[in-house]
Amino acid sequence: MSDSFPPQDPPQDFYQYADRAQNALLHMVRSVMREAAEDGLVGEHHFYLTYYTQAEGVQMSDKLRANHPQEITIVLQNQFEDLQVHDDYFEVTLSFNNQPERLHVPFAALSKFYDPSVAFGLMFDVEDPSETALDDLGDALINDILEAGHEAGAVAAQEEQADLDTATSGEVVSLDSFRDK
Repeated sequence: MSDSFPPQDPPQDFYQYADRAQNALLHMVRSVMREAAEDGLVGEHHFYLTYYTQAEGVQMSDKLRANHPQEITIVLQNQFEDLQVHDDYFEVTLSFNNQPERLHVPFAALSKFYDPSVAFGLMFDVEDPSETALDDLGDALINDILEAGHEAGAVAAQEEQADLDTATSGEVVSLDSFRDK
């Protein structure tokens, strides 16, 4: 018999390596953005930042959020103003259809970072808030369906019992009603 039977639980990651790696990468992005905020972008560097628009703490206009209900990618290249980088979030003013928009984006909402000038990109392990909402909605729908099915089953059982009661009450049903005439 094999030593792996019964299956062993995977070892617990007490050091939380994945979380630490993600935090280190977010720290690197934050540092690079701080340098860009203080000194401007250097050379051909520019940033594509993708974030979840429904994430907690994201601030943007309702119109912009309606146009990008789940995720948006912004570009920090030539036309951005007043980039401010804080420990937990950044703020920047960008133009959308010639309308200035002030964005407030927590780093925890970032799903991707890309600098095409050097083909460097990162993807962050961030849960899409809309999927969480859909999961919650899905759970609610499943519960509603199960409850409706249970209620329908109870009604059907009552009707079936009523049919049985009628059938066992001695009522005679004429076969003539089922014959073709």
